[in-house]
Amino acid sequence: MGIAKKGTRTIVVDGERYRWVVAPDDEPGLGIVVEHDEADGQRMVTWVEHGTVVAPGLVEVVIRRALERHGWTPRERGRQLVLRFLGPELAAGDHWLGARGSGTP
Repeated sequence: MGIAKKGTRTIVVDGERYRWVVAPDDEPGLGIVVEHDEADGQRMVTWVEHGTVVAPGLVEVVIRRALERHGWTPRERGRQLVLRFLGPELAAGDHWLGARGSGTP
């Protein structure tokens, strides 16, 4: 079941269109929920600290990181991929706690 299109934003990364939204839950932080716009594939949720500004640039970095380092397959069905980012700067690159197959971090 995909995220509802109403209230979501789209972003194109490397020619692929994704749909994303900040999850309404507030624990354990802010959840950035991302799915492929055209395929009913694996969902990815990245938790960030409260106070983090969630803008398209951050979402692009999260998508790239999930694809390149955590094996996210947004065009294929699979368990929800859950990531947790700890730290103020995504560009620093080494503040990722890691990934889980489902659930919350």
